Amino acid sequence: MMKRYVGVALLCGAAGVFLPVAAQAAVGVAPPAMYPAATWQGQSQAVMRVLDRLDGHLELLTVPVGGTAVYRSLSVGVEACVTRPQTLATDAGALLHLKDTSDPQRPPFDGWMLAQEPSVATYGSPLYDVRVVSCAGVPTAPQAGPLPVVKAPVLAGAEVPVEEGGDAPVSPPGSASGGPVPLAPDSHNPIPLAPSTGAAPSLAPAAPAQSSGQPLPPPQADPGLE
Repeated sequence: MMKRYVGVALLCGAAGVFLPVAAQAAVGVAPPAMYPAATWQGQSQAVMRVLDRLDGHLELLTVPVGGTAVYRSLSVGVEACVTRPQTLATDAGALLHLKDTSDPQRPPFDGWMLAQEPSVATYGSPLYDVRVVSCAGVPTAPQAGPLPVVKAPVLAGAEVPVEEGGDAPVSPPGSASGGPVPLAPDSHNPIPLAPSTGAAPSLAPAAPAQSSGQPLPPPQADPGLE
């Protein structure tokens, strides 16, 4: 079967070389495999940042999951630390237990803190500001699991006809039901080209309408011509 080729001019130095290139059919491309948005991966350590509001001292603490670290009068306990996989937006969350021994009347903080959304949960201490930086260490439970399998989409009508350089046969134009589209009206019902009476139409303009019989007044003289 003969194919038509599309010519592409490639410039080599100062001379142009004309090389035939065959047209290729469209192929569906699979999107990159990504974890679902609700997937989190556990890690064995939590990296915390603690700020002392009195003197502005900033301390970076690395606390193992299940352990406790002490910064001055503040006790920082970590029960879990989870982070998002690499195929998702970066974020980390830690389940913390915070207690200030210098302020016994203030209840301890027990809850989750997020690195990218620190305003969701904050430690309401007038002395210390606590933020989650990231998770570190080795992967632990929960496990992210394998990436989901992504299939390439199948494109409808991806074949290129022979007239455009492909192998697919050319299909005649059809209607919505699949039949041929008529290019002329039905011969059994011809279109009339003249009135049904057979009389030829008159090309003369129509006569003006008759007046009611009252005579028209004479024209008045133009004052500027007197």
